[in-house]
Amino acid sequence: MIPPTLDFLSAKISLCNREELKEFLIQTLYDKDRFRIILVDEKMMFSLLFNKELQGIVRSTEIVLCSSQTVAWMFKVLTGYAVPIIMPVTIFLDLMRIADEMGYTVFLFGGSKAISQETLKRMKKSFPQARIVGYYRSNVKQKELQDVLITIRKSSPQIFIASYKSGPKQEKWLTKNMQYFQNSIVVGVGDSFNVIAGRKKMPPMWFQKRGWNGFYHFLVQPYNIFRIFRLIVLFSITIYTRIKYGIKR
Repeated sequence: MIPPTLDFLSAKISLCNREELKEFLIQTLYDKDRFRIILVDEKMMFSLLFNKELQGIVRSTEIVLCSSQTVAWMFKVLTGYAVPIIMPVTIFLDLMRIADEMGYTVFLFGGSKAISQETLKRMKKSFPQARIVGYYRSNVKQKELQDVLITIRKSSPQIFIASYKSGPKQEKWLTKNMQYFQNSIVVGVGDSFNVIAGRKKMPPMWFQKRGWNGFYHFLVQPYNIFRIFRLIVLFSITIYTRIKYGIKR
């Protein structure tokens, strides 16, 4: 059974924690069904407010998870429900752990050639029982990409993991190519391959445990004008909607 979701603004969020999600993932793989996971952070949430194509993608997706303290706050203010913050790297590692425990097949797609190779190396070392049936970099030209997509379809992975830096671009790309991911759990994990490969540092554990990754990045980059603008817009819309409509439960 798909975890329940609750609509808010131009998005929705699934009401489940990591353990409930893990049980659902295992059952879905056992039933050989296909479904998709989307993670919504503040950048994705901002895009959702103004992009109808992206809104349609999110609303038609089976599981939508909160991956930002800002989005969790918005959801709490507008619905009264608290949801766990689940980071893309966490989902990536949880899926690899499931594949390792159950012997599922995985295809990794994303990053540069060096990053994809390093990610593959570290995943094989950490999860030796996971059957990684393929991997490929994401910075490819269209003609080469078509061959890669055909390879993915032929390998028919039970779990397909894509890593792009841009959430909106990532989700549109996955939607466009869903026909190649037959009977797969499909998830985009942002720049997680860069993190796994050691090219990008995660916030200190103290921040991660509290879901304050965004706050940490604000501290180290206080003059990120685009992020400040997004936060102001999201805060303003949330407060306006709360005053106008109250809490929806």
